[in-house]
Amino acid sequence: MDEHIFTVSEIAQEVRRVIERFIAPVWIKGEVSNFSVSRSGHIYFSLKDQQALINCVIWRNIACSIPFQINNGMQLLVFGAVTTYAPQSQYQVNVQKVRPAGLGDLHLAFEALKKKLAAEGLFAQERKRPIPAFPERVGLITSPSGAAVNDFLKISERRNPSIAIYIYPAQVQGEGAAETIIKGIEYFNANRAVDFIVLARGGGSLEDLWAFNEEKLVRAIAASALPVVSAVGHEVDFNLSDFVADLRAPTPSAAAELVIPDRVQIITRIGLLKNAFCKVVTERLTNQQTLRLHYLKRLQLYRPLSLLQQRRQRLDELEIRLLQAVKNLLASRAAQLEGFIHTFAALDPRAILKRGYAIVYHLPEEEMIKTVQAVKPQSSVAVELFDGKFSALVEKIMQKNQKNKRSPRNG
Repeated sequence: MDEHIFTVSEIAQEVRRVIERFIAPVWIKGEVSNFSVSRSGHIYFSLKDQQALINCVIWRNIACSIPFQINNGMQLLVFGAVTTYAPQSQYQVNVQKVRPAGLGDLHLAFEALKKKLAAEGLFAQERKRPIPAFPERVGLITSPSGAAVNDFLKISERRNPSIAIYIYPAQVQGEGAAETIIKGIEYFNANRAVDFIVLARGGGSLEDLWAFNEEKLVRAIAASALPVVSAVGHEVDFNLSDFVADLRAPTPSAAAELVIPDRVQIITRIGLLKNAFCKVVTERLTNQQTLRLHYLKRLQLYRPLSLLQQRRQRLDELEIRLLQAVKNLLASRAAQLEGFIHTFAALDPRAILKRGYAIVYHLPEEEMIKTVQAVKPQSSVAVELFDGKFSALVEKIMQKNQKNKRSPRNG
């Protein structure tokens, strides 16, 4: 007998028939990951535990009746039939009923660490720094082969090609990813060759993005001397790096739109400022010209130069009068001084000595004798004449009106 040769589709149908025949619809409990919603409204996600993972799909007619929001990290109870998805050779659950069963371990760890770091003040708004509005160099830490780097570079080139983007290649998923990102932060901080740092990664499950929730990476971002922008995941994804960063961007593309200034807008803004400046300068010049003409008319009216010349002439006259008054005063004072000199000379007691008068002093103290009562016999005196002095010995005291009898020894 010839062997029957199956096509791939036939094998896929057979596998599906066997699974659906021998596995009845069941309740399954697991942690949600890889959650997404298609444009048509169908929900796709995975349920996992510590050993395995199974894909799930909720069709739109059932999804619209779910009374709560499904999120990554949520513990979920689902009821449905196990079937296969032939194009990818996968088995999955067509979910018919959904019940929440609590948060998964990773989500619980996320909330606990978030609470701890928030209590330390790492997420405080007052510690966040502004991102430079007009950077020259930007440091980008991301996977060099991911879509995030291409999106960021494409938008950066479109908005402002003059800004240099320095890429630090890092592992953004899996074991050791946080360490490589931290090394990138340390590298840019050590070199200080950029104005700020951008952490970029595309979307993914909570597990895929877990590196950005590790405590050591969060603390490295907080310790960075350079401002840090977190652009990790999709708009609905929040990581601890988002909370500690100085700026959070929903996606890498949004980060480029936020931090790369648009060159066209800058040029337009400069043009507007230039026009406004020229207008202000023109108005100021016009006002100054009007003011100048006003002052010129006032000058012509009050003739300040003529007034100044008159004041100068008056000052010259006063100067001449002052000098003459000073000369007259000096001459008057000189004449007075000459009179005082003659008067003092006439009153000088030594001047009358030339007329034959003398001055007598006690010896040895040379105290002037003014009356004979101050003289005692046998005392020594000094007699001053106009041309010198001599000493004498008093032998006899004669009162006024008493005849002066000469002693034989007095010769």
